[in-house]
Amino acid sequence: MDTNRIKRFATEARNILKAGIAAKITTLGFDKNGNVAEENKPQLMQGGSLWNEQLQTEGFYYQWMSLYNRIQQKGISEVYEEAAYTWFNRLCAIRILQKNNLCSPVLAYADAARTPVIVDEARQGHIPQMKEELRQRLVELLDDDTKVTEQFAILITAWCHDNPIINQCFGSIADYTELLLPNNILAEGGFVDMLNHTEFITDEDFQSPELIGWLYQFYISERKDEVFAKKGKFEADEIPAATQIFTPNWIVKYMVQNTVGRIYLDNNPYETQLQKKWQYLVEPSEKSSDRYSLKYNELTDLKVADLACGSGHILNECFDLLYDLYIAEGYGRGEAVENIFSHNLTGIDLDTRAKQLSQFALLLKACQKDAAFADAHCLPNVLTMPKPWNRKKQGPLEDMLHIYFQGEATNEQKEEMAACFDLMQNADTLGSIMKFDISESTRLLIKQTTDYWCSQEIVPEEVRTQMPAFKLILALTEKYHALVMNPPYMGGGRFDEVLSKYVKDNYEEGKADLFSVFMQMGMERLISNGKMAQINMQSWMFLSSFEKLRTQFLKNYNIDNMLHLGPRTFDELSGEVVQNTAFVLSKHEPTPQGGMYYRLIDGKNCADKEQLFLSHIHGNEDGNRIYYPNVEQNNFEKIPGCLIGYWLSMMVVNAFTADNIGDKMITREGMATADNDRFLRLWPEISLSKFSKFNKDSDKWFPYNKGGGFRKWFGNRDYLVNWSNNGYEIKHNIDPKTGRIRSHNYNGEYAFEECGTWSAISSGIFAIRYCESGFLWDSKGASGFSNDYLKYIIGLLNSNTSEKFLEVLAPTLDFKVGDIIKVPLIEKNKSFIEDVVQQNISISKSDWDAHETSWDFQRNELLSIDTSTYMENIDYKIEKHFEETGEHISISPAAPKLGSLEWRMEQYKTKWERKFMQLHKNEEELNRQFINIYGLQDELTPDVPLNEITILQQGEIDVTDNGITWNEDAMTKQLISYAVGCMLGRYRLDKPGLHIAHPNPTDEEIAPYEYNGEQWEIDDDGIMPLMPNDCGFSDNASTRFADFIRVALGNEEHVENLNYVEKCLGKPLEQYFVKDFWKDHKKMYQNRPIYWLFSSKKGAFQVIAYMHRMNAYTAERVRSKYLLPYIEHLESEIDKLDARRAELSTKETKQLQALKKQLDECREYHERLQVVAEQAISFDLDDGVVVNYAKFGDILQKIK
Repeated sequence: MDTNRIKRFATEARNILKAGIAAKITTLGFDKNGNVAEENKPQLMQGGSLWNEQLQTEGFYYQWMSLYNRIQQKGISEVYEEAAYTWFNRLCAIRILQKNNLCSPVLAYADAARTPVIVDEARQGHIPQMKEELRQRLVELLDDDTKVTEQFAILITAWCHDNPIINQCFGSIADYTELLLPNNILAEGGFVDMLNHTEFITDEDFQSPELIGWLYQFYISERKDEVFAKKGKFEADEIPAATQIFTPNWIVKYMVQNTVGRIYLDNNPYETQLQKKWQYLVEPSEKSSDRYSLKYNELTDLKVADLACGSGHILNECFDLLYDLYIAEGYGRGEAVENIFSHNLTGIDLDTRAKQLSQFALLLKACQKDAAFADAHCLPNVLTMPKPWNRKKQGPLEDMLHIYFQGEATNEQKEEMAACFDLMQNADTLGSIMKFDISESTRLLIKQTTDYWCSQEIVPEEVRTQMPAFKLILALTEKYHALVMNPPYMGGGRFDEVLSKYVKDNYEEGKADLFSVFMQMGMERLISNGKMAQINMQSWMFLSSFEKLRTQFLKNYNIDNMLHLGPRTFDELSGEVVQNTAFVLSKHEPTPQGGMYYRLIDGKNCADKEQLFLSHIHGNEDGNRIYYPNVEQNNFEKIPGCLIGYWLSMMVVNAFTADNIGDKMITREGMATADNDRFLRLWPEISLSKFSKFNKDSDKWFPYNKGGGFRKWFGNRDYLVNWSNNGYEIKHNIDPKTGRIRSHNYNGEYAFEECGTWSAISSGIFAIRYCESGFLWDSKGASGFSNDYLKYIIGLLNSNTSEKFLEVLAPTLDFKVGDIIKVPLIEKNKSFIEDVVQQNISISKSDWDAHETSWDFQRNELLSIDTSTYMENIDYKIEKHFEETGEHISISPAAPKLGSLEWRMEQYKTKWERKFMQLHKNEEELNRQFINIYGLQDELTPDVPLNEITILQQGEIDVTDNGITWNEDAMTKQLISYAVGCMLGRYRLDKPGLHIAHPNPTDEEIAPYEYNGEQWEIDDDGIMPLMPNDCGFSDNASTRFADFIRVALGNEEHVENLNYVEKCLGKPLEQYFVKDFWKDHKKMYQNRPIYWLFSSKKGAFQVIAYMHRMNAYTAERVRSKYLLPYIEHLESEIDKLDARRAELSTKETKQLQALKKQLDECREYHERLQVVAEQAISFDLDDGVVVNYAKFGDILQKIK
């Protein structure tokens, strides 16, 4: 089935229909908000109506008024949705019936003019049954061949009412819906045209109920996106769209075969033919005791249901299996179908549309078995929520109960039923989770009375309208043998007030999510020894919010088997957000032989997971660990929180009985400022005079751990928090609507203490970093504190032993503080391990501080290479040679070439390869230590992949199978960035660390200084052109960089050094500065650049200004000192070429044209720049780059 094309078809159809209906509503006098002027309303007249100065039928008046009232009641958007879906499902259903030979091809084209067959036949006198008024109206319309759409609207509506399957499944079309049939419904590319060109849907697809499910799923997919895009609680009418997801077919088969199929086999142990057919049936390794088997007398006794049936996919699979059971036991086809519909199968969904599709799909399947069901004389038992009893319109409930039960109900029974009807006032929100508290005698009375009314041909209206409510009460008080469901997924935070209160009152253990409510509800609805299968989110297996539910289930019920699916189960849902598990539970105590588990989380997609399951259904192959048989549930109780860690060895499980990290470390979630844009900054954004690390007297900006990317040992120190006056502003950040303080978790007694910190949410492996005292931390950067065990615990948590425990403690990659402290802690070799950890922290710190994005950066690494580095590198080469060959060698050092940049690059690479490999060696040693301490030699090896070594993360290396390869361009760009910093005064060549990182530097701070016997000048105004070499500016970046290399490395190899820079860059320096430097700078500073780019539209003119040195006159200096001179320069160059116009070569002519374009661009930029310069904009660095940058508008190059 080509689901991609079906999705395009369904979503395009929805949009076409909605647009057509919107246009149609407009032609009926309504505006876009559903309002209508009084003069645009129709007037009822004798024998008809008057509208828009035209005579209409009386029926038109009532249809129009019905539409008007519906719009007033529901809103125009909801009416669009209703009408679009009505026509979508009816016409799709007709197409499906046609493809199954259950109706004539009424929608097919009779001619090249795209006249539908139903219209063509009507023109020939073949008219379906309809009311006489409609027939007369149709006959009038048939005289006018231009009124095809109007003819089609009447005919198809009447046909739908006349067709038993369509009418019984979908009900009558609302009287106003006919009015809203779009005018373009029969146009080329319109919906009927789309239906007649569905070659991508095969005849086999049309036979499958899956098609109905996919059409519905994809039809509502855009609505689902709209619902999820909104914040806050879901309204009742949004729940269906928010919670619909179509279950993959093989998972449905797994669930049905291991519930209904297993119950049948327990009662018929010698049945083999059907068992062979059920390829997804899991066989227990040993037969369980008979006391755990569910026995029934007749097949008709078997009660099976899906209480969140959606479009009926699971119900259809249940039907197929039950049908096979009946045929195997000798029943006829018709008898089998009738028994399934009347006795066995029940479906419930709170979405009426889904209920209709379920009924249609089941009836279609019945017709495929026996065409006699095409008259819809026997319907599947699929229910939706009844309309609430309205006392104002319908009178006292007691009167209806008296009529329904013909006076047979006692007062006590009436009270019980009245409570049921009160609860059903919220049926649209609560759906199947409603608990009806009625006695057995009351239930029996309801069943007998409802069966009686169902057998009668004439039923009073008061009874007929309430029969759905009583059927629902019966369905939700039934005790089922098997329940199979893909329940709705919706976190408790999305519940509205009604749903939230009801769940807390009735399903306390399952309140974290709607799917867990359905788990709890489902087990309550089972008969003793009954079975329930579900596919839902794996979060219930692991998260603390489901611990009460887990404990209840592990104690009282048996997990027969489970497919742990993980991410990528639903191919139409991308990413890792939805992670699933499918399982079968039995309603009896856990069995001694345990359950069967299949670990399918590594499957790349749904089909891959299916193949993994089928190839390992009876055991493991090729060394894979997919199949985990006989896992005893009581083992899970040894794991903190009763986590479902079925794949863990007994060695790992038993380790949880030891001490844990929480015995030696206190962990704390971090602060939520509730307004990070206001209270947080990247550290380069602010003035260092207000940063506590650089100014001990500062009370403004403090270091702030905020998680960050995957990095171990040390680093991710990018952010600062405004903690002025002990966080007064954060602590008094009040929501104006509620009056509540928005922020929380102020770090309390552990603020500014030494700690280990980690990213609370990760896309992969857990990583913890050491942090000295002086920091606060964020909710995304949790922290742990320990007086004596901090570094030992950091070593453990960064090992693969810890990773083994966290697989089960935090499988969703959300590393909560409560999960980390549950990691078992065994202390051995503490001193040795702490020494290795300290070395790892030192290596990682040296890497972090080697980059200018660290506040402890000293100078560029290439310029830091010295003779001692050279000698250490030689020792490393000797040691490396011995490790690889066992041979001792000696290397006589040549004279160091400190003036050669290429030589420095080679020394840099050797130095950092040495550190990288030492860190790798240390991490493997720590793994080895902890594997031995925890006795996990049979499960883990100490190996660490090179791509998990978290230094050199700024593009310096690529990791390959054979080691690391170096990217000289990355190191060269870092050197260039440092050079620009030296040019603008951020750094000095003669002193380590930051120099000017504050406003208003003194004359002394920007004064020239000597380095290597040469004088170096700091730019006088902090503005530097990024222009071509011939721009005429002496302080142009490429010119100044050449001078920087001369001063930093000397004159001797100056040309070679510049050539080497361009070789590493792969382009001329001039091109790099003009095209790429600022992009790289912006990326390095995480889109918070400290060098701001004043640029014309296409970059003909561009200069950077160092943010910390900018003032109210910077824009004017850019204009007067750089832009105007450059405009004069361009004019001069143009004049020179113009003077020789007659003798210009082709190349020179193109050059002249380019110069004129540049001049026009610069003049246009001048007009904009002058306006901004006159404003004399000043700014406060504390406001941050985003706010301050925006003040200059479009004279600055966009950040994003």
